[in-house]
Amino acid sequence: MNGIKLEVLHRLLSEIVCVSDENELNRIISDYTDKLVCGNDEPMAAVLTDIRQIGSELVILRSSAVNADNSSVLHTEQERAELAEVMKVIDENLFDYHFQPIVSTADGEIYSYEALMRPKSTLCPSPYHVIKYAELTDRLNDIEKATFLNILGMIDSETEMFYGRPVFINSMPSARLDKADFERVKMLLEKHSDRVVVEMTEQSEMGDDEFGTIKEMYSSMNIRTAIDDYGTGYSNVQNLLRYMPDYVKIDRSLISDILNNRKKRYFVREIIDFCHDNGILALAEGVETAEELQTVIHLGADLVQGFYTARPSAAAAEKIPYEIRREIKLYRQEREDGRKYHIYTAEKSERVLLERLKKEEYKCILVGKFGEGEVTIAGTPGSDTDIHIDVANDFKGSIILSDAVLANSKGRPCINIGENCDVKLMLSGTNKLVNGGIKVPESAKLYVGGDGGLSVLIDASGYYAIGNDGESKHGELVFEQGVSVESHAAGGVCIGSGMGGKIRIHRGQYSLKMAGYFGVGIGAYSGDTDIELFACNVTLDLSEQFGVAIGSRQGKCSADIHHSSTDIHLSGCKMVGIGALEGGSCDVSVCEASMTFNISADQCSAVASLEGATLFELSKASMHIVSKGDNALALGGYSGDSVISLINADSSVTLVTKVDYMSFADKNKFTIEGGRLNAVINDKEIKIE
Repeated sequence: MNGIKLEVLHRLLSEIVCVSDENELNRIISDYTDKLVCGNDEPMAAVLTDIRQIGSELVILRSSAVNADNSSVLHTEQERAELAEVMKVIDENLFDYHFQPIVSTADGEIYSYEALMRPKSTLCPSPYHVIKYAELTDRLNDIEKATFLNILGMIDSETEMFYGRPVFINSMPSARLDKADFERVKMLLEKHSDRVVVEMTEQSEMGDDEFGTIKEMYSSMNIRTAIDDYGTGYSNVQNLLRYMPDYVKIDRSLISDILNNRKKRYFVREIIDFCHDNGILALAEGVETAEELQTVIHLGADLVQGFYTARPSAAAAEKIPYEIRREIKLYRQEREDGRKYHIYTAEKSERVLLERLKKEEYKCILVGKFGEGEVTIAGTPGSDTDIHIDVANDFKGSIILSDAVLANSKGRPCINIGENCDVKLMLSGTNKLVNGGIKVPESAKLYVGGDGGLSVLIDASGYYAIGNDGESKHGELVFEQGVSVESHAAGGVCIGSGMGGKIRIHRGQYSLKMAGYFGVGIGAYSGDTDIELFACNVTLDLSEQFGVAIGSRQGKCSADIHHSSTDIHLSGCKMVGIGALEGGSCDVSVCEASMTFNISADQCSAVASLEGATLFELSKASMHIVSKGDNALALGGYSGDSVISLINADSSVTLVTKVDYMSFADKNKFTIEGGRLNAVINDKEIKIE
């Protein structure tokens, strides 16, 4: 067992031997378990179990050792000796004090000191012994008197001892001084009001009248106050609101291993934000590792205290080590850089509130800097922001959008996913992306799920809603929750990219509406695209000069549509419902699905490579086409290189065209097996055999 663990065990045992309350025992054991047990450390876990048992037995002994009039009836020679020793320490004022630096996170310099009691006793070396036995014998008032008079006496007589910095003095507000002692303490407090902070540690609830008297007293003397051990015991939100102190000391149980505990980080951030909103300085106590130091500085703590920055010593330290100061400055710079460039770095598994970031004028949330996790981005319904998300390279994890509205400048994504990422975007509530969508580079993967909604509103040339830009391929896109896209720009793609990639749409309702010069609903501008629709409902409405609802404008299209419904409305000059517009080929398979096309364009076809080879099979499905245009076709392209199979399908075609044909496909390559096809061309019913 290394020396550090032995020292931690020593501190644990020093506290356990004085515990008289089961809840306090459980808190202490939990606190030290985080420090002592790493991984599958069975021997240490067994030791802690034994210590807990010993502590429980001590609690039982102490609870039976106090009679109705609060005098002690102690059962062991050891306890009676300890009691006598504590009485001697109090009677003879045998107290020393060590001073632990409280350090500013702004520059790593010592801000102040906390005075910590050290009894001059080998039998009862811990202040916990003194407090417990003093409480049993109703002598807490004497402890309060000694604490104030001893420390204020040092400040008064040794003016250079603390280098002009204030000293935190621990006080028990429920303890009462007699009139003479109170006047002496008051005189010294008023004399040194600029060098004293009264740190209130409460052992029991106080009535409003008592509290009001104490608050008014310190306020009248211009004495700053601090709440100790905030987050545990009686140091709760109610007392914080009643005291409204100058400092809040966040209890070490919340700081221990905070990097690996999402709930602790969330709670501590809430405390710090409350402090800052109310002009209170937040102090994180019990900081014992570099990771804890970095985390609390990133969360916004103003001050830190703990063994990692400086241990208590009999003589007040003038400085902390240079390496620690440099480390603090580095962590602070990381936080300030985020604020300077309006970038907020989300912790692993953090819940980020957009309203708070909006208030602090952040523009970007960086997700994934600290590795895998689940980050929630939560907004307020009806509230807009100008905040976007950047996802760090190699992030593997989830981002939950909950009633979030994100925005970026035109042409830039609202969610920019880094290289080699595997992101699960989970939707909750109503979410909206404005001016930009989601960028998914070729090396990344995006999964969209959840039970909420997502709408993307774009008005920028060359846009993409979900995918990648016109010069690139996108990574694999998998959807199991619907989205809606509305765009009004010269050209772009709703789901996909310029050079294409895999698109898997497996569930949900999808509504894509485009208006501009050229556009692709689902697929690619010029590259090849591989599309699968399964168990979904897709509505596409394109008003473009040149457009493809599902497929590629200039590349190859492979589309597999099963158990889905597609409703496609096209109007423009040159349009294709499903397939390829200006080159390449298409291979489209539709099974147990429903398709409706309503097209108005000079050159158009519902399912086709308009200028290349078409392979189309419709099986156990329904298809209804209404198409108008000088060169309108129903199925296949103008080259006639088409193979069309309708198998047990219910189909209807209504054409208004100068071509006078439903398809240029060779009759031998246009087959109907079972089902029916009703065709009306230029108001003439055509018999199809």
